Amino acid sequence: MMRGARYKSPSSVGLVVLLFLIAGLQSFVAGLLNISTVLRSSVGLTKDLFEVNYGHPSLRQSYDYVIVGAGPAGCVLANRLSEDSSKSVLLLEIGKGEIPVFTDPPLLGPTLASTDFNFGYQTEVQKYGCQGMRGKRCSWAHGRGVGGSSIINNVIYTRGNKRDYDSWAKAGNTGWGWEDMLPYFRKVERANIRDFDNNGFHGKNGRLSVEDCPFRSKIAQAFVKGAQEVGYPYLDYNAGDLIGVSYLQAHTFRGRRATGGNAYLKDIVDRPNLHIMTRSWATKVLIDPQTKEATGVKFVHGKRTYSVEATREVILSAGAFESAKLLMLSGVGPAKHLQKHGIKVLQNLPVGKQVTEHGGVFGPVFIVHNDPDGLRSLEQVATISEFLKFRNGTGPLTSNSVESLMYVKSPVAEDPDPGLPDVEIMQAFLSFGFDSSPAAKFAYQLSDEVDEAYFRPLNKVRAFMYLPMLLKARARGQVRLKSTNPFNHPEFRYQYFEDNRDVEALVYGILQAIRVTSQPSFKKLGVELYANKVPGCQQHKFNTLDYWRCHVRTLTATFQHQVATCKMGPSSDPEAVVDPRLRVHGIKRLRVADVGVIPDSPTGHTSAHSFVIGEKAADMIKEDNRRR
Repeated sequence: MMRGARYKSPSSVGLVVLLFLIAGLQSFVAGLLNISTVLRSSVGLTKDLFEVNYGHPSLRQSYDYVIVGAGPAGCVLANRLSEDSSKSVLLLEIGKGEIPVFTDPPLLGPTLASTDFNFGYQTEVQKYGCQGMRGKRCSWAHGRGVGGSSIINNVIYTRGNKRDYDSWAKAGNTGWGWEDMLPYFRKVERANIRDFDNNGFHGKNGRLSVEDCPFRSKIAQAFVKGAQEVGYPYLDYNAGDLIGVSYLQAHTFRGRRATGGNAYLKDIVDRPNLHIMTRSWATKVLIDPQTKEATGVKFVHGKRTYSVEATREVILSAGAFESAKLLMLSGVGPAKHLQKHGIKVLQNLPVGKQVTEHGGVFGPVFIVHNDPDGLRSLEQVATISEFLKFRNGTGPLTSNSVESLMYVKSPVAEDPDPGLPDVEIMQAFLSFGFDSSPAAKFAYQLSDEVDEAYFRPLNKVRAFMYLPMLLKARARGQVRLKSTNPFNHPEFRYQYFEDNRDVEALVYGILQAIRVTSQPSFKKLGVELYANKVPGCQQHKFNTLDYWRCHVRTLTATFQHQVATCKMGPSSDPEAVVDPRLRVHGIKRLRVADVGVIPDSPTGHTSAHSFVIGEKAADMIKEDNRRR
């Protein structure tokens, strides 16, 4: 049987070595030797949380269910569908397993985005945004490995506004309203939220740990208080309403990253009816052209091509990009586009015909002259004491740097509903100058000029920044095939800020962040707005509307929340790819269960959505198969 190795505890020495490499600290060598001596008895560095015996001959010819993609939804599905020991499940994952020593600390997320845990997608050259990024392209990070994007993301856990789900239901997606989805969110969570734990909106017995970040800087406390000083209520943004402020709820356990893999799979990899194959690249869904039924999957593993049969269903959980690409390669997609590539059209559907995204901006940045936390550089957390704090579930390594969120409604918001925000403002306790290595520069595609002129002067200077994010962008793009080669990246046709109102909404977010930081709660910290101009914006007077508009177009941020490539909707919806039970229209025994089915940009970070889609999909699949 092909299965994962049992979980091993992270190597203490290995993590310190990693921190040494990231920070590039010449003076840390002597300390590293001391650490090696002190921690010599630690467990050795684990290869892989789901190490696979690739040469094992027991890969079956057929399974009841074949799941493509081990992102959060795929991991949930593999767990739930294999609960019935009479059903066999194969989970195929293109990447490798997690390496806890690398993936556990949330603060190392940007570094992971520079590794092969990330597909390394980039946008097309941008005309109106990403002007300060290398080649005027923004990074569209997309996780690969057991856990998918939950391995490399910012561990931010937000469900979004209840109005999102109710709008899905009103559009014909029966069973996807807020009241329908709330039980699934409770099912997912094992929550430990100090201020809101007992308000009835959180689960206590789920597999995914959701908690307050163990580390909380004075900046976060000042921001939450300052937001209240200007009139924003303190609230639980995971209870359905968002406009207000609160501390971050993260999918971590005692400060360690909680992923689809370690939350849903690590303790069940020995189920005899569950096979997990990593480094397995699905190249085609096998579909009978006469019956229009999915019969299995073709994939490449170890330079060999395999085909496996799915006697019940094929389920695509490969993410918004890879699921859409695989459908098109298999003959399911826009007829003209498939014909252009010589692909036989089995079902004409608008696969990849739209993609929406949460664009944003890095900044504004503030300098802190009187901060008791004293966090000036990554070197300060690459120490024995900070590492031991992390091992004990405390300290800055337990944070992804984002500590609190504020939701606002801009004057240019398209939806008139006063309870539906269009901008989220994330408060981070650091800026990119915190890391003297090139990790952040490469992870976020910063150009050399922007990095040197804007962020390098902040190295070893106590500073923090805000990250306003556009929740309801007007931009719409497409995902297309570059060729019939399944190993090619898809082609992305997406332009940020073609509509000036998207820029205006983010500028409003910047001004709200500055307003909050001007409140009495920040006075003790002695904060000062960082007045260096971003390269390319020198012609504008600093802190004017024109300057901030230029800043947004230059330091464009992407938050990896692409959705709608396999849009969910009834058969009457000409844009729909899957029905409300996630079945591909016109193709039997084939479903898509990942964030690509979300009909439009939600007001939440999509990691929470991926987990809950997995749980709901598992129940629907079980119900539908019981009726057969």
